[in-house]
Amino acid sequence: MAKITLTKTRRRRKDPVSPEEAKRRRQEYQRQYYLAHREKAKEYQRQYNLLHKKKQRVPGAKGRNAMEFRRDSVKVTYNTHDIMHSPAEKTLKMLQKIISGEKMFTM
Repeated sequence: MAKITLTKTRRRRKDPVSPEEAKRRRQEYQRQYYLAHREKAKEYQRQYNLLHKKKQRVPGAKGRNAMEFRRDSVKVTYNTHDIMHSPAEKTLKMLQKIISGEKMFTM
């Protein structure tokens, strides 16, 4: 019986290209890819916009002022866990606020 030897096929080595040529090829490839998958990308963007809400902006404002800023409401009630698991000084302040009526206490 004859011995069978398998040889690996060698990859053809590409000729080195200049950085400018490589950049041009990349740009061309990306352009072709975009043109081939344009509809899929647009549909993906439509679906994304339906699922994700944009940030609210103040009309006419520019820069940082364009962002609407809402501060979270301050906690108006304390519960037993808050009182039991806070330091003594803070617990005293909590109890004083509950007694004075500034805050409410819930069980």
